[in-house]
Amino acid sequence: MSLLGRFAARAPVPVFPAVGRDGEVRLDVLSLAPALRVVDSPRHASILLVSGDIRTADRDSLARVHDQLAHPRATLWWGTQPRADTGAALTVAAAESPETALRDLYRRLLTGGHTSETHWLADEPPNPWRGRGDHGQGGEGMMGGVPYGRMMPMPPTPDLRDGLALDVYTAQFGPFLPQLPPGLVLEITLQGDVIQSAAVVRPPFLPGRDASAPFDRVLHEATPVAAIERARAAHHLRCVARLLGILQLAPQAARCRRTALKIERGGSIDLAPLRKTLRRAGAFAAIPAGLGPIDAAWAAELGGPAARAADQARDRRETAPAYRNLDFRTLCQSGGDVRARFTQWLDEAEQALALARAAGDAAIEKGAPVETPWGHRAPPSVYRLTDMLPGLEWGEALLTIASFDAAAVCRMAPLGIENP
Repeated sequence: MSLLGRFAARAPVPVFPAVGRDGEVRLDVLSLAPALRVVDSPRHASILLVSGDIRTADRDSLARVHDQLAHPRATLWWGTQPRADTGAALTVAAAESPETALRDLYRRLLTGGHTSETHWLADEPPNPWRGRGDHGQGGEGMMGGVPYGRMMPMPPTPDLRDGLALDVYTAQFGPFLPQLPPGLVLEITLQGDVIQSAAVVRPPFLPGRDASAPFDRVLHEATPVAAIERARAAHHLRCVARLLGILQLAPQAARCRRTALKIERGGSIDLAPLRKTLRRAGAFAAIPAGLGPIDAAWAAELGGPAARAADQARDRRETAPAYRNLDFRTLCQSGGDVRARFTQWLDEAEQALALARAAGDAAIEKGAPVETPWGHRAPPSVYRLTDMLPGLEWGEALLTIASFDAAAVCRMAPLGIENP
């Protein structure tokens, strides 16, 4: 192995995660490992890490992601079954950490001890007209036209923002785009960076087993209030981290994930310094005022933190016997927009930690109603996520989507297919 190769093998392992069902929470924990570098594009990765179960409808998308990795490349399957045609696939059980396996695989890729994977997709042009015609443009003339013509990409209407008639571009985004909830596939028409229309192709995944376990536990046995509130705080901080990632505040997002992990492990954390750090980093100011508002009816239907961020003071803890001696009060915001939902998560996380410290041995009785960290899971909402997106710039749309928890996004994204 050359000197340069030895240096490269010591570097953090560049990993692109493809997140399936129940794969997000454990990936949040893994992303904190100093020996790994989770990247936002498969072109910057050497290893594709498949975390969680992949839907049948998402397998072609996974293959497209895989084939964008530069050689040498490999795939590690974490807590899921590998593709049938991958041969001797490398797997790690869901309960185990893949950090050691990733480091070893990366070192063997660089030294030639592991053969680089071939492509999963057929080696053919992405469009049927490629290579046709005298110049490979699909026919005759500048745009082709005979027999594989394409219309000029001129917009049917002016841009929604400033009337400038930019070219129209329609594409599908997801299900492995890191800036979107895992599983969500949107078909979006853009003019420049402004969204003209959006449609849901496949919905995101509901909160996974790891996230919902403490709250599902109440169905079967009495559960300490402290455990419930620590799980709530950790969930909210991970939601904050996702939104900070959209704002390109990666160090602050990582700090939120580390704090969430410490809370889950029983640590007593003061969130005041974190909140001060976010304010100094400009996180609150970076969210445009009035972005992504929902009205009272919309908020009431969603429930949870999204409703309370729109001044809907509804929380089951107000009447729960286990909270009577904890001086609980429902926290609300008045804006109902992205900034309000961001603030609501932080406020409720701070409150949850205070309740956990004060709870002592207080427990929620078996089968008692419990306020989950997200809104109502069912039925599908009459309000649509895609109704909020037209007219927004791309970055604004990502912030708007990230400001809702997974359950709310699922309800606002009607099922286009079954979830096999």
